[in-house]
Amino acid sequence: MAVEVDGALSEGLRKRFVSDSRVTIVEADFLRFRLPDVPYKVLGNIPFNRTAAIVRRLVQADAPPQDAYLVIQREAAGRFAGGPCARETLSSLLLKPWWQIEIARRFRRTDFDPPPGVDVVALWLARRLRPLVDRYQAVHYRRFIRSCFGRDGRSIRRCLLPRFTRKQIHRLGRDLRFDAAGPPSGLTFDQWLALFRFWRLTRS
Repeated sequence: MAVEVDGALSEGLRKRFVSDSRVTIVEADFLRFRLPDVPYKVLGNIPFNRTAAIVRRLVQADAPPQDAYLVIQREAAGRFAGGPCARETLSSLLLKPWWQIEIARRFRRTDFDPPPGVDVVALWLARRLRPLVDRYQAVHYRRFIRSCFGRDGRSIRRCLLPRFTRKQIHRLGRDLRFDAAGPPSGLTFDQWLALFRFWRLTRS
């Protein structure tokens, strides 16, 4: 099933696949398109200016896809993929407990006609069969990450102080191997996940 918002392009696709009963062309805005209730996968070369909205549409759906391969701008892919491709971001940390995210392929600009003015990659999002944070802890995890991560000009220590004592931060830095004076973006997803799990233990 191909979802295309442009009328001329969708008509061209209908003519191209008119004799192939396996292909259905739908003229619609993907952000308003009703996603399937049965298991499905998504492949798309999407508008760069709608990347964030389309990713949100997929990962927050009542029935998310099993996998999604999206051709997007490299910088945007780095924000969603985080480590090891780039530093972790708020977007990558909020997705990774439920999604495995990788840059699956790097394209040359000449792979496209016309060539884009930016570097382009294929971002792969695969839904985890066993989430790293269960649904009962999901709200707490998101609140923890939002409250601790990405405060401009703040060290890891200052970001964690509302949640942990200085002694706990010192011990966590030693055990998880991070410098508490460094920036929050310097922590890996695994380190953030360990911090969250420790925080939940101290509250139970």
